[in-house]
Amino acid sequence: MTQILKCQTMLKFLNMSTEINKKKVQIVVVAEHSVLLLEFSNTRPNNYVGFQNITGEVEGIETFEAAALREVVEEIGFDAPFVIDLKKEFHFHDRWKRHCHEKVFLCHLSKKPDILLSEEHLNFKWISLKNVKISDYTFPTNFDAFLVAKDYVEKHFGEKE
Repeated sequence: MTQILKCQTMLKFLNMSTEINKKKVQIVVVAEHSVLLLEFSNTRPNNYVGFQNITGEVEGIETFEAAALREVVEEIGFDAPFVIDLKKEFHFHDRWKRHCHEKVFLCHLSKKPDILLSEEHLNFKWISLKNVKISDYTFPTNFDAFLVAKDYVEKHFGEKE
């Protein structure tokens, strides 16, 4: 019996690395042929420098879509009427070694909204879709999400520059 318990414990430990511990969302905001990037606040203990898309955690029994809508309000003070699921997902381990499952959404707006930043960010900038480079982002997955969003916008909204 002891050997069986040891094997079960060992299997549980091995499966921990693939078990999803955290659900996240990433939202790419596009308006007037530009993408919105948010600068990390250096007052938060994250040690990151640079820019990213809107990101956040799914809370409780909240859906990914509901979390995306909430995060837009929380991070830029804009109540988006809807977000589009881009069917892009990332799986990664965060700095605490938790396995994260992140879904990507697009918030496509006809006009740039007034931005009211949360304390999570120092600043923001809009970059023309045609000028965005991987070096504009801190994390490669944010750039990958941008590319998917840009492709979607070009195909479905006819926005090309």
